[in-house]
Amino acid sequence: MQLAAMSCRVLLVVVFTVAVVSKLRSAESFGAFVRSVQGFAVLSPRRGRAVARLVTGAEVAGIVLLLLPGPVAIVGFALVGCMLGAFTLAIGASLRRGVRVPCRCFGASTSSAGPRHLVRNGFLIAVAVTGAVGTSHGLPEVPGGLAVAVGTGLVLGVVVTVLDDISESLRDSFPAAVRKGQR
Repeated sequence: MQLAAMSCRVLLVVVFTVAVVSKLRSAESFGAFVRSVQGFAVLSPRRGRAVARLVTGAEVAGIVLLLLPGPVAIVGFALVGCMLGAFTLAIGASLRRGVRVPCRCFGASTSSAGPRHLVRNGFLIAVAVTGAVGTSHGLPEVPGGLAVAVGTGLVLGVVVTVLDDISESLRDSFPAAVRKGQR
């Protein structure tokens, strides 16, 4: 379980680091994120900006906590798990209202939040829970195992952050008739 916890920690640090960097890389990027938050939560521009700042600050706090040893990392897992739960609820609520808002989780993506984002967040919540449980047992002592755990977390973290791009590429690779279920 210890190796799994390390993989979970690395995966979530990668995901949240990419999310923070993509939002803060420019005023334009942060503005796009603010508009996305406003669309999900139906907020005024002022409140949308405040919520966007709060989310970004909480993401940074989650990264820092996950990088710290032992019990502090468990708090990091809890924080990112709760944030992911809130993100999932916001996406679900917007889908129920019929509102299609671009998911700016990792920056410039223009794809609308949808069911795949709910699945992705469910996966990441499971990762956070697994990491919290595994962290209570301490760090692994096998150097080779640690390398595999870190490598696995890195690879999965990158895959999660480019999932929208992969999905769009696959969707664009097939004719429209196939995408609509016609053969």
